[in-house]
Amino acid sequence: MTRLGWAFTIAACVGCTVEGPEGPIGPAGPPGVTGSKGPAGPPGDAGLPGPPGAPGAVVVLSERAKRGFDIAPVQLNSMGLTGPQLERVGVGSYLVNAVADCASCHDQPQTMGTPKHLAGGAKFTLPSSQGSEVYARNLTPDGATGLTLTEDQFLLIMQTGTDKKNPSSSLLVMPWFEYRWMTKDDLKAIFAYLKAIPPQSNDVPGDVKADVPRVTFPAAFTDGDVERPLLPDSAKDADGVLRGFAISPLALPDLTTFPANVQSLFGRGSYLVNAVGRCNECHTNPARDRATYKINTAAYLGGGMVFGPSQSTKRSMSRNLCGASFGYTAPFTEFATTLASGLRGGRAAEPIAWPMPTWALTNLTTGDLEAVFTYLRLLPRRSGAGDKQTGGPVKGCTSPMDCRASEHCNTTAGECEGAPCDAMTPCPACQSCNAGTCAAPVATSTCLQAGL
Repeated sequence: MTRLGWAFTIAACVGCTVEGPEGPIGPAGPPGVTGSKGPAGPPGDAGLPGPPGAPGAVVVLSERAKRGFDIAPVQLNSMGLTGPQLERVGVGSYLVNAVADCASCHDQPQTMGTPKHLAGGAKFTLPSSQGSEVYARNLTPDGATGLTLTEDQFLLIMQTGTDKKNPSSSLLVMPWFEYRWMTKDDLKAIFAYLKAIPPQSNDVPGDVKADVPRVTFPAAFTDGDVERPLLPDSAKDADGVLRGFAISPLALPDLTTFPANVQSLFGRGSYLVNAVGRCNECHTNPARDRATYKINTAAYLGGGMVFGPSQSTKRSMSRNLCGASFGYTAPFTEFATTLASGLRGGRAAEPIAWPMPTWALTNLTTGDLEAVFTYLRLLPRRSGAGDKQTGGPVKGCTSPMDCRASEHCNTTAGECEGAPCDAMTPCPACQSCNAGTCAAPVATSTCLQAGL
């Protein structure tokens, strides 16, 4: 049994394949070809919104400060400033760009393109007795070539005219003699604005001028008919109303019958006219007594100063603002519209002539326009020699096409003439009325040299 069973088993396996032991692992094959990147999958769902941020501080600005930020021609650096600091920067911009028109002298001229804001460099020629030339300083906060003064140094310069480059001498051309009457708060606001504008590298040449002794800041206003003490800086005078009453060069009118708001408008208007706007320096002819340098109060704001030529005019003349017969008498609505538009009334809606800074005055708030108007209206109306019949701008020409329909071109004089005139309709600046028509002045005209 056993042997047969074994034989059977052997016989049954004949032809069968028996699996041998596992062989060694073969070498790795070559790498496969990299497949191409498939398209991006669709974006995932938006995450849940985060929690709201903490509310920022509420900053309330005055109308003037808000206007200052709106009209600033450059981006202001307000990073990290508090509410009061923002107010100061905004007011400074308003004073610089809407009232004082600092850019007209301190913008850096460019051969092409827009001038660089307050980067300086403009050249001003001096009379031979004062030297030869001065240059508008770079007022931007550039550390190498710009305004590197401290606030106290800036105040000293604005109130005394001290020349930083020559501390024993005074600045020339720079109208610090009028700006010194500004309140310290407003001067500090201007300084804050100058520190907030972008720095511009412009190494301005040195002045070539005679030394003019510096002055000290006075305790009283002595430039007019009445000497008035200046209130201390500690006195509350946010709008310059009290300073305005102090620096009006004429005897003050009786304002006791007017409401308090009108009295405040008068004071604010005087401050704008006599300190920040410097209206006397163009609208009084001559502006000051040559010996005493006091304001020529006999002709105060009576107009008659001649300017030109400019791009748009051959000649212009400052207007009589407070004459009894020939002064400016338009109502407030026309006054405000004229300054807001930069256009004068009369025969044509033509631009108010240079150097009237309408580009800046168009930015005045309505309240400040009303203040200036109130001051001019309540000043004593001038009569006699001080009441001048001033003329409008004269158009330059090379052909009749350059003139108005009622005029023709005097090619010898290079100006338009022939406009109709009479006792109440004056000829343009320095032209004479002959038989009802205006004629160009002769070269030796005293008006061309000194105005009216």
